[in-house]
Amino acid sequence: MAIERSVEVTLAPELLRIFFPLLQEGVEIEVETGCSVKELLTGQLGISAEYIAKRITTLFLNHRAVDNTVTSLVHDGAVLALSGAMPGLVGATMRSGGYYAAMRGAMTYHEDSEVPIARTGRIRLKLFNLLLDELGARVLGRGILIAPERLRDFFGTQPETFRPRGCWLDGRKIPPEQFLQETIQVEAGKRLQLKVYFRD
Repeated sequence: MAIERSVEVTLAPELLRIFFPLLQEGVEIEVETGCSVKELLTGQLGISAEYIAKRITTLFLNHRAVDNTVTSLVHDGAVLALSGAMPGLVGATMRSGGYYAAMRGAMTYHEDSEVPIARTGRIRLKLFNLLLDELGARVLGRGILIAPERLRDFFGTQPETFRPRGCWLDGRKIPPEQFLQETIQVEAGKRLQLKVYFRD
C-alpha cells in the first residue's frame, strides 16, 4: 500500500506508555529487506550490538525463535518480535541461544527459503516488556506506517489529558486540535507515515 501523507507529533515523555498496546500488537515499518536480523537491528534501527546481546534476550522471526541473528534473514512482510528476559522455564527455553533452546524443536527459526532480494519493503515489528520503554520512542521517532482509520481510533480513545505539543502534516505545522480531522482524510488503501517525538 502506498504512503499518502506524513504526520509528526510531539508529546510529553510520560505519554510514551499510551503506545505500548500498539507496539505489542505490532507496527508496520519500512526497511531494507534482504539483510540479517542483526543488520536490521544495528544498521537500520540503530540499536547497539551490546544492547542486543544484553537486553534483547528473546527474538521471534515469523513466530519462530531466533538463535542466530546473523544467519536469520529478513524478508519483505516478515514479523519480528523482540522481548527482554521472560520468567520461568518458558523464558529460559525461548532465550536466544540459551541452554534450553534445544527443547523448542520446530519452534526454532531456520532459513528454509531462498535468499531474499535486497530492496525496500515492510515488516511488522513487535516489542514486549522492558523493551517497550527502552526502544518504543526510538521506533516511533523513526516512523511507523498506519492506516488513517487506525490512527483515528487510537487517538480517539485517549483521555482528555492527551495534548500534543506540536503537530505537522506533510511538513506543515497545524493546530493540535485540527490534526486528527486533517490526517484521517486519506484515500482508502493508503497509509500515513507517523513519527512521534517525546520531548520535555
